[in-house]
Amino acid sequence: VIGEEFTLTPVYENCDNAIYTWTLNEEVIGEEATLTYTFEEAGIFPVSLSVETEGGIATASTQISVSYKYAVLTFEGEYWDALVDDPQYGGPLLYGDMVSGVDYSWYDDGNTFLASELCENYGAAIYWNGGHAISNYVGQEATGDYTLQLAIPLESGHDGSKNFCVHNGYKSGSSIATGYFYFKDGVGRTIESMYVTNTSYYLGSFDVLGTETDWTKITATGYDAEGEVTGTSEFYLSKDGESVNEWTLWDLTGLGAPVKVEFDITSSIVNEWGMAIPGYFAYDDVTVRM
Repeated sequence: VIGEEFTLTPVYENCDNAIYTWTLNEEVIGEEATLTYTFEEAGIFPVSLSVETEGGIATASTQISVSYKYAVLTFEGEYWDALVDDPQYGGPLLYGDMVSGVDYSWYDDGNTFLASELCENYGAAIYWNGGHAISNYVGQEATGDYTLQLAIPLESGHDGSKNFCVHNGYKSGSSIATGYFYFKDGVGRTIESMYVTNTSYYLGSFDVLGTETDWTKITATGYDAEGEVTGTSEFYLSKDGESVNEWTLWDLTGLGAPVKVEFDITSSIVNEWGMAIPGYFAYDDVTVRM
């Protein structure tokens, strides 16, 4: 993988006092019997070896496939289980006393280094202000019941897993805060992808309010350490009257290498107060280039 030392050790015969020459794209990269090399980019690279002795010259070549090193945020394990609130709405982890706010956060320490906290509005961090909450509520049919806000209609997280994460929040006239995650170690990285699906609460509301021409989309915006935009990417939760109802891959490489990613939701379904559809989606298995 990129950035890790690679060793290639051929088997030799009749090579006393030989001169070894390793080349990569006609550039000499080694002069020992064993090649030790570190690749700095992904791809397939032609490596050649020339062995010269008094008896003549022998050559050989091969191709080295170099890939990125990946880490995946799966939300699985005891640490993540403890972050699932009960009940889904008004629970002690995400809402506390409904006034003073809570200290709900998560951190994928030692793996992707992604972290998130609830959004603060009017001096209090409460899930209804926006944020990312861990959930394992599955198998709930589409419903307009906001108290079932952490549920999905599917039978599991992506690829049969137990847990996943639920985003809540969108920018409006009354709030500029919305759900986000960031690399807590301050290092910008490329996020390859994550899997997304709709929540039961969103689908139940769209069934009532949506038409064949309505749409709802997520816009992910990446930021560097100085707060400058590194890139954006969009994902439609509903389009042309059809809604996502399975775990679906979202390519996020267009964000560049952000330190922070913010997720905003917009929709054609509006009323006099703004967006009239719940600003929720579920996601799982976030893949990061390390």
